[in-house]
Amino acid sequence: MRISEKGVLDQSKIFFHIPSEFAKKALYCLHDSGLFYCNDKYFVERDNYNNYLIMLIRKGSMTIRYGNQEFQAPKNTLVFLNCHQPHMYQANENVFFEWFHFSGISSQQYFDLLFEKNGCIFSIGNNFVISECMSQIVQMAEKANVNEHFISMNIHKIMYGLNEITHETTDIQEKVIKQAMAYIESHFNEEIKLKDLAYYVNLTPFHFSRVFKKYTGYSPYEYIINYRINYAKTLLQNTTTSIKEISIESGFNNDTHFMTTFKKHTNLTPKQFREIQF
Repeated sequence: MRISEKGVLDQSKIFFHIPSEFAKKALYCLHDSGLFYCNDKYFVERDNYNNYLIMLIRKGSMTIRYGNQEFQAPKNTLVFLNCHQPHMYQANENVFFEWFHFSGISSQQYFDLLFEKNGCIFSIGNNFVISECMSQIVQMAEKANVNEHFISMNIHKIMYGLNEITHETTDIQEKVIKQAMAYIESHFNEEIKLKDLAYYVNLTPFHFSRVFKKYTGYSPYEYIINYRINYAKTLLQNTTTSIKEISIESGFNNDTHFMTTFKKHTNLTPKQFREIQF
């Protein structure tokens, strides 16, 4: 099929697929895909498009604009965009890239998770798994013989691979966060302020909060509350200590605050939790 878009060269290909109702409800589902050879006239700008986009740059480089930020995507980088939001991408030179639009299940959640950690550009280097998944998706679409479960599995493998890339936290950051976690676990039943934690590991409160959440998935406050609740659960199940005493031992100001927080996080009162047989 000849593609009339400006900057798209003749050897480019585009493939379309209509997802089944089951795929829409239960899987990552493919909508369209392609192999694009483009010159530096290739330019796409949209306010929104009702899907998510993944592009793997095989040759050349592109400029990406998303969320009021501009990114450079050279060879061997993967671009992941939430096209529901305003976005732009353009070729800086002659480029070749594989791409597909998709939707379904946890697309939004994965995008938010990965963008928070790494933006929308991922250097995949010699990550052959992601590269192979891309090729298999596009090749299956080209043959017009789409196995929707296989496609969904490959998209999920790409998400998993990108998340692993973002987990490459530096040794310094890991050491800092482990120090903070050890401090929390030793002082959880005392008042712990963000600025005190940050000072303990020699970071500003803002930087510390950002690094802590990137490493653990929780804000420092959330981590402290979760630790206190889990400690209280242990006491509730293994002792006959009163709920009032448990609230104090677990670091809560009073038993009313403890019971309110406990129910918010577990959907059970402390008394109901104590009565559960595990």
